[in-house]
Amino acid sequence: MATLVLVSIALSLSYVVYEAVSKLTPPQEEVFANQVSQVGGVQGIVQIVVNASTPAVPLAFEAGASSSQSGILYYNGTGYGTTGDLCLAGATTFFSVKTASGTLEASGNGEAWIDGRWTDTARVQAGWQEVMFADASSCAVTLPGGVEVSYPSPEVSAVPVMGELPSSSIELYVPAASSDGPFLMVFDGSYDRIA
Repeated sequence: MATLVLVSIALSLSYVVYEAVSKLTPPQEEVFANQVSQVGGVQGIVQIVVNASTPAVPLAFEAGASSSQSGILYYNGTGYGTTGDLCLAGATTFFSVKTASGTLEASGNGEAWIDGRWTDTARVQAGWQEVMFADASSCAVTLPGGVEVSYPSPEVSAVPVMGELPSSSIELYVPAASSDGPFLMVFDGSYDRIA
């Protein structure tokens, strides 16, 4: 009889302890694994790959003290800022464009970058494509099908990402010197601080 009472008390105590811990434990949060690497053969561009524990859609990307919530991000060699234009003389702008599959064109009087390489024309899949313009005072982005886009519009996002969204793996390229940062990706209800 004494053994039965001790087992009952032990089970009751473990239940009380478990209930108390589960009430104090916050809901499961997103877990992120980041990979940041210098793009080989390209000076001043880093590739960032964010792997999230669940599919997500980024709401903003922050570089230094500037946020894509305020406009298209640019890097001028000394720091980050925002602009309302797709390109800016003396700086590199970076953003994303939503496309159908086909040929995407990014033309201007400076260098153009589409999805990981310096080019002004690229065959793309449906989804978001990252575009950069380096030291361009005038530029144009033309979607597959021939429609030219501007900012702001539903086809242009100041958050520089590539691929389909939502996704558990998000890739982007950022103009940066080795000492620049920190970078922050903001999601709905969570954020990821990127070194």
